[in-house]
Amino acid sequence: MSACESTNQADVRPSAAVTVRRAVLANLEGMARVHVDTWKSAYRGIVPDYRLNELTPEGDISRGFGSWLRNPREGEAPFVAFAGSDDVVGFAVGGPNREADPAFTGELITIYVTKSVQGHGVGTALVREVARHLLATGMYSMNAWVQERNPYRRFYERLGGVLVSRRIHVSRTLGVPLPVVSYGWEDIRRLASL
Repeated sequence: MSACESTNQADVRPSAAVTVRRAVLANLEGMARVHVDTWKSAYRGIVPDYRLNELTPEGDISRGFGSWLRNPREGEAPFVAFAGSDDVVGFAVGGPNREADPAFTGELITIYVTKSVQGHGVGTALVREVARHLLATGMYSMNAWVQERNPYRRFYERLGGVLVSRRIHVSRTLGVPLPVVSYGWEDIRRLASL
């Protein structure tokens, strides 16, 4: 389940200053920092503050954050984003859908973008790379599960995602049940050209 960036409808293309590449283990600490910072900024008031205050990058890593770098499932690919520096400002993971769903063979497993660069195309650039990866591995559709109260849900809609379903999910980050929704793209070729 992921937090994301907000963009204007007219501006879904990433800026030239955004660099996205395949993540390596050396990026894990930066990715964990983005993950924790984004949870704390996006979900304040949605999940209990005391749970958010307990989050640390080190704790995240010790609970298994980054398993897709250490032991990726077949077809899974993590990407990191940089915006004019060597600091990780966002990341995404894409791969085969973790659930059997013939309508959506691929999945945007997770995506997080640091608040300070939201609205500058970082999330769009990450989605583009995930879509390219999925297409290269023979997957032409994709879904993404998102916290239902995620303040950045419109990001998925702006990229053409259609609300598919709802359910309750126990957050791996916080260990609490949270309502989530799934967005789907039946054809991700347009996303790959953003």
